Amino acid sequence: MAERPIIKLQWSAMDKIMEGLGFLALVLLLVLPIYFYPELPDRIPRHYNVSGQVTAYWGKGMIWMMPIMGLITYAGLFFLNKVPHVFNYPTAITPENAEKQYRGATRMMRTLNLTIVFIFLYLTYSTIQTSLGVQEGLSEFFIGLAMGLLTGVIVIYLVWSLKTKK
Repeated sequence: MAERPIIKLQWSAMDKIMEGLGFLALVLLLVLPIYFYPELPDRIPRHYNVSGQVTAYWGKGMIWMMPIMGLITYAGLFFLNKVPHVFNYPTAITPENAEKQYRGATRMMRTLNLTIVFIFLYLTYSTIQTSLGVQEGLSEFFIGLAMGLLTGVIVIYLVWSLKTKK
């Protein structure tokens, strides 16, 4: 494999908006358990089936699992996005197409990061609301919507990348 160009991409307005929304969602993901922790019962939902119904419980201290996973995932993807020359691409990267391909790939990663943090936020919020008796489990559409969004982002990027390989 030939050495790929290393380019420092400038953020567009859309990139800044997406990063801002992701960061706000991450902050909310961390604040929700802090705010609601004293009100939570000793046992909270741990697992939901495909219909969104609770199938298992664990101790309330585990409410931190999603925020911790969200923080690690968000930070990992955020920093990985700074080195797009190490990504795998469906097309050959050349000096002529590198900036365009890197920009597309970083936009996809940013979109995935935003989607993932919102998924963690929804799961945390729903777990809290279910624990407090305000709602019963997850929305029945959640699993399909989450998987559809994640898959859709990747498919749209792959199609775009293959169409714009030059």
